[in-house]
Amino acid sequence: MKQSDLDKMLNAILRQSAKTHGWKQSRGFVFKATDDLFFSVSILSVAKTMRLVYHLEFKPLAFDDLFWKIVNLEENSKEPLSFRACGAWTAPMNRAYEGDIYFEEWDEEQLRASVDKIIAEAEHESAKLDNEIRSLDDSLELIEKLYSKHLETYPGSHKDIWLERLLTAILVADYSKAENIIHDRIYGGYGGGFHVGPVTFYGLARDFLQTARRKP
Repeated sequence: MKQSDLDKMLNAILRQSAKTHGWKQSRGFVFKATDDLFFSVSILSVAKTMRLVYHLEFKPLAFDDLFWKIVNLEENSKEPLSFRACGAWTAPMNRAYEGDIYFEEWDEEQLRASVDKIIAEAEHESAKLDNEIRSLDDSLELIEKLYSKHLETYPGSHKDIWLERLLTAILVADYSKAENIIHDRIYGGYGGGFHVGPVTFYGLARDFLQTARRKP
């Protein structure tokens, strides 16, 4: 089966399976939000190797709202929920788990059963995480653990979680910690992955924090 035909079949199945399990679907992402957390399931088909690759990611909903304030795009908070999964300028997600499923042949019913299984698993795991994460500190603690596991699996990875650490520090009003993170990242030459003109994300965060600290 051609990759394009497989993608078309998968997208149709994703749409129906997401609806069945009470999730939403847009642009290949299956997602939902609880009171405090945003979850996204990504399921990709690889025709050449006969497999589905999938993962579940999460982030606090407050991350995006603060991120958009820092980069002067507060209007993004009014966008549909799907924007938090597939928008170009959003706070990073963190991967809770990942996996793959191999097939001997591409059969629509087997594909549907596999997608249903993946989303049902995501529903179970997201409910578990939502119950365990009761605060922003809980969220960051889990992000730190997942990051450590990531580095064990990919020792040379360039991934970092300084942005998540910074957003958490600002949200819990630990401004001294936030200032230290911003200072170290700027003087270490790190931009944070986002720029507005010549100003890096950490430069924008410094300006935002200065304003926030002046407020009563």
